[in-house]
Amino acid sequence: MADPTHGPGIDYAAPLTINEALLMKTILIPIDFSALAQSTAHFGLELAQRMTARIVLLHVVQPSPPVPTFNVPVVELTAWNDTLQAQMAQALSHFQGEIGHYQRERGLTSVPISTRLVVGQPADCILDVAASEKASFIVMGTVGAANAWDKLIGSVASAVAQRADRPVWILPAAVPLDSLRRFAYFADMEGQELSCINQVMNLGERLRAKLEVVHVSPLLDEEFDVAESLVESFEDTYAPERITFHHLTFDSVPEGIETYVRSHQPDVIVLAHRNRGFVEKIFHKSLIRQLSLTTKRPLLIIPKKS
Repeated sequence: MADPTHGPGIDYAAPLTINEALLMKTILIPIDFSALAQSTAHFGLELAQRMTARIVLLHVVQPSPPVPTFNVPVVELTAWNDTLQAQMAQALSHFQGEIGHYQRERGLTSVPISTRLVVGQPADCILDVAASEKASFIVMGTVGAANAWDKLIGSVASAVAQRADRPVWILPAAVPLDSLRRFAYFADMEGQELSCINQVMNLGERLRAKLEVVHVSPLLDEEFDVAESLVESFEDTYAPERITFHHLTFDSVPEGIETYVRSHQPDVIVLAHRNRGFVEKIFHKSLIRQLSLTTKRPLLIIPKKS
């Protein structure tokens, strides 16, 4: 178990960029002991190996009745029921043993793994532990939204992605890291867009992946010409062999993204959000929630400074 003295606290005013994350070298993986959690941990291990990072496996026990979420800190499991603590510790130890077996099979034994058990509301706890552990990335599985129960469970990943001040991977299924060869970053041309493009490009280079930057303008958007000009300036700035740009028009941004993903089949969808919310005009709040609940391919959400 990790040191239980870790305290909560997130500075939402200082988003952690991908470039900063690559220097921090810690990956937080929330788990629920499911098969998807195992494949998510496998992905995190491969990413950690590529980054020379360590892994923190986190399991959150949600008390019943739930504790209020307003101004309630994370409660360490030592303050909870002794029997539950023993059961969860045993389950986490067993899970870590299975991951250790995968490490040995894949030659990933150089990646250190530690564990955390906390009690509280899942999204709040994940964000608090990510801050206290100085996590570089949060890597989460999602069961999607096939039914009401799936929406409830999948909404944890969605809530974390909307509020996190550091990059969040959302994985809907088992995926080998080496299979991610094409990243599609859907840019909104707001805020520090060059910084976001550089972050995704640098990560793509580490993973030997190609980057496509796509901007979707709604039809009759009065700012279409401005966006077109920005795309052209980006094309002049970056070498075409490293990055390609596309400017599309559709009835709506979600429709444009869905159409592009369906026709071009990128391996990873990348979106950015600004401060705890989304760009008010284009990437409104429902977009990332919708994608995080319905995506069939890996989704990477990155924070953007205004």
